[in-house]
Amino acid sequence: MQQAHIITLGNSGKRFEAGDGLLLDEALAQGVNVPFSCRRGECGCCKVRVLAGEHRADDYQALGTPYRLQSDELLLCQSRACGDMRIDIPGWSFDAPALRFEARVVDKSSPTDDVTRLVLQPESAQAPEIRPGQYMKFYLDDGSSRCFSVANLPAADDGRLEFHIRRVAGGRFSQTMLDQLQPGQRLSLEGGFGACTWQPGAHEELLLFASGTGYAGIKPILLAALAQEDAPPNRKVTLYWGGRRDEDCYDRAFLDALAAAHHHFRWFGINAADGRVQDAAAARDHAWSSARVYACGNPAMVEAVKERCAQWGVAAHEMVAEAFVPSGASAPPLATGSFDPVLERVGPRYSLDGMLAAREQSIRAVAQIAGKLRIGMRTSEAVEMADQHLRDMGASHTWHPTYIRFGDDTVRTPRQGVQRERVLQESDIVVVDIGPVWDGYEGDFGDTFVFGDERLHRACAQAARDVFSAAKQAWKTGLTGRALYDFAEAQALRGGWMLERNLAGHRVSDFPHALFGPAKLAEMDIVPSEAIWVLEIQLRHPSYAVGAFYEDILIGLPGEALA
Repeated sequence: MQQAHIITLGNSGKRFEAGDGLLLDEALAQGVNVPFSCRRGECGCCKVRVLAGEHRADDYQALGTPYRLQSDELLLCQSRACGDMRIDIPGWSFDAPALRFEARVVDKSSPTDDVTRLVLQPESAQAPEIRPGQYMKFYLDDGSSRCFSVANLPAADDGRLEFHIRRVAGGRFSQTMLDQLQPGQRLSLEGGFGACTWQPGAHEELLLFASGTGYAGIKPILLAALAQEDAPPNRKVTLYWGGRRDEDCYDRAFLDALAAAHHHFRWFGINAADGRVQDAAAARDHAWSSARVYACGNPAMVEAVKERCAQWGVAAHEMVAEAFVPSGASAPPLATGSFDPVLERVGPRYSLDGMLAAREQSIRAVAQIAGKLRIGMRTSEAVEMADQHLRDMGASHTWHPTYIRFGDDTVRTPRQGVQRERVLQESDIVVVDIGPVWDGYEGDFGDTFVFGDERLHRACAQAARDVFSAAKQAWKTGLTGRALYDFAEAQALRGGWMLERNLAGHRVSDFPHALFGPAKLAEMDIVPSEAIWVLEIQLRHPSYAVGAFYEDILIGLPGEALA
């Protein structure tokens, strides 16, 4: 009879028994929640630290590049126990984190006649970690929800959550339920959500814009910025807070004290009679081209600041924003319909809000990573830089390896590997393809960038985007996954390019989506639902070693009605 080995998971108290099977299979079979993705030994998702015990690793069989391990690490998908073991997965909870939890009211006050400051204490030890700038959903007794930004840093406030809620005429929550809430009463919350979050960096200047209670989303970003230990010593931080009247800047005393304690921080309260926040900023001297900008508040203000930032020379990926929309909804509703019960299964934590935030973070991350590429950088150095950047942005894992390909390697697929010592040239074409996990949700985005003025490079990069865009529009007419890739191939050929069919599109979800099967988009004979499938487009020139890549989640964005 085969001997069972006891595998203990860090200090969690959890354990499972392992025979001679792969540790990943043994854990999943016993209901132990561990991260994984490719099952080939390439992505590193199932990497663990070995604290005690012996194991043996299978010989690497895949066609790509094996994940590089330290001497005290193993991959669950490639390793078998030789005896009892103790392992640890840094940064991973062995219990699936609960997004939905109960919290009790501990304080309620009114800084103005139409704003309520509400402080809640989560009652569950599993209340999620909130990144500065994220929001929570409040569930009402009729099952509907309202969204409010967390206005503090919970980790620095004994886990408490602070909200600034403006009274809305006729509002079911803000005018009725909120008035009736008393200390000790409980509310049901879900979150955190949102991608307008603090991202540490080396920017010499930070500009923060808020309107009304949009300040609630900006305040924790401000606090995190001022607390950044490795910030540039001469960094300037400026807040522009707009309202209809002076009283709408209801946190003046706190901000004045903050400015007195931090000589590099200043703030300006702008009422409607004085103008708009973007006008106030334009009247002062800021290093726009090297700044990062955050904006949170009403949609008109956010859009106006975005337009001005483009005029001022702020890079698009350095503008981080979130607009408030009516009824607390986090985004206009999308026509998701119902998921296929077999090919489109999702986990218990799946939500559209989480996927939208993961998508936004991933798009921003690719642009920022591309901005850090330098002539003379080797592929291996670029991947190391990108992985560190994702960690700095708050990614807990990467569910597939970070792929960066220079020059001739752009015609190769991830499974084919790349020359890790290839050097980025002055005239070159570059693919950046990332798969980070943000707050438990899988992001996946890739794009192509051109260094120099080679016309063929630029044409190829643009062709990948154009084929993607055309295929996405065709999807909205009701094409199946298989028909979608047939359409994309025909579009590519029409432009004189070849489509790589081995990159066939795939699932994303709440992490890890690999629990729900390895289905490929290009092999599906159903119409793919939105927000859970990634469309991958890789093109190459028929004669030259020039390729380009573009991928994004299939999703009907606001204003794009699905057929």
